[in-house]
Amino acid sequence: MPKSFTEKPFILKTKRAHLSAVLHSASGPRLVILCHGFTGTKTETGRLFVHAARAFQRAGLNALRFDFMGSGDSSGDFSEMSPNSQIRDTLDVLAWGQRRFKKIALLGLSFGGGTVICATHQARRKPDALLTWSSVPSFNWWRPRPPKGEKPQAGNPLIPGRRFYTDRPRVDIPEAYRLLDLPRLQIQGDRDIPEFCERFAAFCPKSDPQVKHLVLPGADHTFSQWKDRRRVIAESARWLRRQLA
Repeated sequence: MPKSFTEKPFILKTKRAHLSAVLHSASGPRLVILCHGFTGTKTETGRLFVHAARAFQRAGLNALRFDFMGSGDSSGDFSEMSPNSQIRDTLDVLAWGQRRFKKIALLGLSFGGGTVICATHQARRKPDALLTWSSVPSFNWWRPRPPKGEKPQAGNPLIPGRRFYTDRPRVDIPEAYRLLDLPRLQIQGDRDIPEFCERFAAFCPKSDPQVKHLVLPGADHTFSQWKDRRRVIAESARWLRRQLA
């Protein structure tokens, strides 16, 4: 890695939590904030977020990846997290970024995609662009209740607690997405989780020039194949550079 590129781990302190984060520094005033998925971390599956953050850094974009409260190295227990707690974390991290950088984009994967959509809708000061990868298409539709045989519990980092099913935003993902007025890009594969692609396409504004929905043939939910990963990162870096110019 060039000497001018640095990766700094630190603790981002909010009123509710201490969030473990890594800042990939590049020259310039543009920042991409990466928000991980359900049971994920700031590293993500197969180090997806590490690869993405370093690629964004090489493209001249600062990149911040962090663990939501109760995930990874952040404070709190996974059983305490909920869609609303993740939205609040995102808004806190967005505010942190807006105090330090001129242009901000939010990127969310899967559950993190739904999180950043709703957080952007709620934000008093919006980010400049919104990028989602394989976003959950609706909190009301996805896991509205515990799966059969699963009981909410504390301590298990893979099973959420009761708040996960009761503490959800009033404005769900489809309506929040339609109400936004800023550049938006959703990238997912046609081998995404069943119904994710179809449900997202159903509410994605097709006539809005600020919105693009890119479906990659053969790609799965987390772009686990190297060729798919390289493409989604490259497409994202090009789009982010244009929107944050």
